[in-house]
Amino acid sequence: MLDSLETLLVLSELGTMGRAATRLRVTQSAVSKRIEALSSALGAPLIERVGRHVRLTPVALALAERTRPLLSELRGALAGEQIAGKGRLSLGVAESLLTSWAPAALQRVKQALPGVHLELHAHRSPVALDGVRAGEFALAIVAGTVDAATGLFSDHLLDEEMVIIGLPRSPQPGRRSRAPALPRSLAVLSIERRSATFTALTPQLAALRANGFELEVASELESYAAVVQLGRSGFGPALVPWPLARALGVPRANARALPAPGLRRPVSLVGRKSALSRSAVVAFRDALLATVRPADGLV
Repeated sequence: MLDSLETLLVLSELGTMGRAATRLRVTQSAVSKRIEALSSALGAPLIERVGRHVRLTPVALALAERTRPLLSELRGALAGEQIAGKGRLSLGVAESLLTSWAPAALQRVKQALPGVHLELHAHRSPVALDGVRAGEFALAIVAGTVDAATGLFSDHLLDEEMVIIGLPRSPQPGRRSRAPALPRSLAVLSIERRSATFTALTPQLAALRANGFELEVASELESYAAVVQLGRSGFGPALVPWPLARALGVPRANARALPAPGLRRPVSLVGRKSALSRSAVVAFRDALLATVRPADGLV
């Protein structure tokens, strides 16, 4: 039955019997028999043929969605985790974090857990979360927070200071140029408003507004690295996480702190609650919480 379920998942991904057979290293006839056996056990058709391709029926799609994370966890449990703290761990990480402090933190975890093999995947935070929900990733390190009601656990790791870069500096005769005072209203380049970061910042922006500072998003991009580079190249003031700006070479003197209460981007470790039954997941979680340093994200 497990072989049949895995065959269904591969078929849903690849769309043809031939490709599924190649991936699974079996014959096309074996793929067909596995799907037929699963269909017979459920009493419902699972595929529809569309030319050379196959399309999953609604019953098959619902089954694939429910079983994908469970099979992923089962594979992890069988992949060398008989010894506590050992095994293979697939980890989705927000791209902006992998571009800044996350590699150093993960290296410290690797040194603490030599028996855990990390498979790293760089994605935007919502994509990494979808990977966790689908069972593609055991855990994800993402910007923002996750509601516990979603069936996922969420551990707060740290907060990243948000700063303004790209403000023109005022020339001073005979002296170094200096950054002007922040105006009470500022239009900035930013990550897109539908992002996990902006969702987490929204109530903080309201607090800034209540204190008399208005921050308006003039232009949105899909990549924080791009926002940093555009800001430092003179395209306008940019609102960015300081750890990323620092990693991309922005001097602290060119990064302006926001008025009190400021802005902080939360960073979280997220996973399916059922994944905590895997020893490698628990060991990684404990090691990461013990080794991530507040200085990684705070100035």
